[in-house]
Amino acid sequence: MMSDNFDQISVGDRAELEHCITAADVQTFADLTGDDNPLHMDDTFANTVGFGKRVVHGMLSASFFSTLIGTKLPGKGALWYEQNLRFLRPVRLGETIRVQAEVVHKSLSQRVLTLKTVVLGEGGERVVDGEGKVKVLKPVSQGKERMDKERKAVLVTGASRGIGAAIAQALALSGHPVLLNCATTVADAQAVADEINRSGGKAMVWQADVCDPEAVAAMVKAAQAEWGALAGAVHNASAALIPTPLAELRWEQMQRHLDVQLKGAFNLFGSMVPVLEAEGGGMLVTIGSVLTDNVPAPHLAHYVAAKSALSAFTKSIAADYGPKGIRANTVSPGMTQTAMIADFPEKAKMVTKMQTPLRRLGVPDDISGLVTFLFGPGALYITGQNFRVCGGIVMA
Repeated sequence: MMSDNFDQISVGDRAELEHCITAADVQTFADLTGDDNPLHMDDTFANTVGFGKRVVHGMLSASFFSTLIGTKLPGKGALWYEQNLRFLRPVRLGETIRVQAEVVHKSLSQRVLTLKTVVLGEGGERVVDGEGKVKVLKPVSQGKERMDKERKAVLVTGASRGIGAAIAQALALSGHPVLLNCATTVADAQAVADEINRSGGKAMVWQADVCDPEAVAAMVKAAQAEWGALAGAVHNASAALIPTPLAELRWEQMQRHLDVQLKGAFNLFGSMVPVLEAEGGGMLVTIGSVLTDNVPAPHLAHYVAAKSALSAFTKSIAADYGPKGIRANTVSPGMTQTAMIADFPEKAKMVTKMQTPLRRLGVPDDISGLVTFLFGPGALYITGQNFRVCGGIVMA
């Protein structure tokens, strides 16, 4: 089995091996490479060109870097992909060489080690030196196996009903402990949590306004105290969706949507990112809207502006923290049958339904299934995406 010791390797770590070069080594190298230059194979010829006796192939001495890298530093799973060399003097048959490597740089994001490499002759003088780069590979299945065994906790904002509640229930059904956040509707959130707990899942409720950074930080700490490791968070909280013509729209309404959507994500992800960095990665999901695509619906400028900003913010998080193993995606529902659209005109709902290729409105479970997938082992290479869950009314 491949071992993953990358985290234990530090700049300054060193390794060494010794080898006595024999005539058999030289013959094997010549047979393998086809390099039967008489300088290496014939003492008489080597003497006529001023070397006295034949010398060892330079690349034969340097090839022991591969041995050192593959067996000692870093060891199993090392991919040696770059090397520069200087051959300083020839090695003779029967000479014992010392092959050394030292870590001079470590790239955490790329899992690459830069090694100072040197071969010393019997007198301690350098016969070969240079610098190499090695990528420390990670078993492809390791992330999936770890995720299968350890279903870590997920925080879901706006989880007392509708899409948020469905997401919390689906994540709990897949094995994740869930913290259900709400700002005011504590009784509704508790009812969802009680149902999860009765069904064998793990859930807790935490009341916090996502606009309050201190309250959000306390919520994240509470989840850690309850369950330890966290898988990530889903930012679903939203201000009330009330269609309002621009002539009647007040900035306070715009600000409210920006506060809950964008500032809420800023506060939540600001608290979550250091936690996920320490754990080697995780998933952050924002719930967007297909209303940000194509022609926006009328009288929803406050909502559409906030959701557009939220989607852009999510992509920035994905770009900035991907090297840390943190993924960030947006899931954008179409019109979904929840309390949020209860006051929408029935005609508007019917028109949307008839314009949708699947000829129906969404339901919360349509969205929760995709979010659960994003926290699963099949989504480990997905980040920075905006997934439309809308029955095909938007095709991007």
